[in-house]
Amino acid sequence: MNRTHLAFLLATTLAVTGLLAWTSAQNAPTNKQSTAQEPARPIAAETKGGAVQGSSWLKHLGLNISQTRMGQMGGTDPLPASSHAKLILTAGTSTPPANLNSVIQRFLTTFHTEPHQASKILNEQFEATGADLYRWNCQSCHGPDGQGSAPEINSVIGPVQGTSPVLTRKRMEARGLDVDDDMVQQVSELAEGSLRDRLRHGGKSMPSFEYLRPDEVEALYGYLEKLASVPPTKRDGLLVPESAARVGEHIVRGTCHVCHDATGPGAGHEALVQGTIPSLASLPKEHSLSGVVHQVHDGSCGMMKITGGEVMPAYPYFTEEEIAAVYLVAYSARP
Repeated sequence: MNRTHLAFLLATTLAVTGLLAWTSAQNAPTNKQSTAQEPARPIAAETKGGAVQGSSWLKHLGLNISQTRMGQMGGTDPLPASSHAKLILTAGTSTPPANLNSVIQRFLTTFHTEPHQASKILNEQFEATGADLYRWNCQSCHGPDGQGSAPEINSVIGPVQGTSPVLTRKRMEARGLDVDDDMVQQVSELAEGSLRDRLRHGGKSMPSFEYLRPDEVEALYGYLEKLASVPPTKRDGLLVPESAARVGEHIVRGTCHVCHDATGPGAGHEALVQGTIPSLASLPKEHSLSGVVHQVHDGSCGMMKITGGEVMPAYPYFTEEEIAAVYLVAYSARP
């Protein structure tokens, strides 16, 4: 499905119905998952509980986008070829294996005729990888390779390597230290505890990621170990259940809210001249999906740069379907 077709279907669907949040709340899936996972929550529960609030992270730090590399380190890598694994089937159904792309497409083609069924589609669970979680939550600041931007944004490589007993032993021996297994284990465990605490609670310049579930943290940790060339652990290659609603929540909270306030003014001419970054709540009110996809993939247009407003970086490493999930989250959270 090309960008124009995807945008047309979504824009038409949302404009005609305006009932996404209501139908989702009224028709939550009730079947148990065959994999012993909890049932998918309705989109209203997914987005209401996890919706961002308040000012952007940059405002929290007293910065504007021209003063920092935060939110701008994502890189120009091509779109992921096959990021999302197959669908987790619900007991008693015969839905064919799918991923986020087909979930979004089936939602768009189903909403006109079966809105109740479409709302369930957005909450169907498929499996995602630690690499997906990293792209959605971490890459805009730490970059595709985890190196960050010294001295402002720390690299994740050294801290992750410090949690590996194998690499810790090698480093200590290289310094001529006498080490034993207990010492290596203690040092590695302290390093892992520090890393997990930073991920959960954030730091002076790093926001908290306590919205991540425990299983998401483990999958993300496994991918961080891969980035840091740590010998494989039990976390290597972990998959976790996600939904289109949850994907939108990840990207909104892990990437968009770095620069965008949750609520506030939109992107009118006056706002552009004044350098105002539009709020997340204003996006589905003022922009079609095709416009949002173009803006996210390509960054600020020439006119935005000429007016002297804040320049938005490009995020080509998000798929169109991932951006559609963000759009749906913002739309369903409207007053």
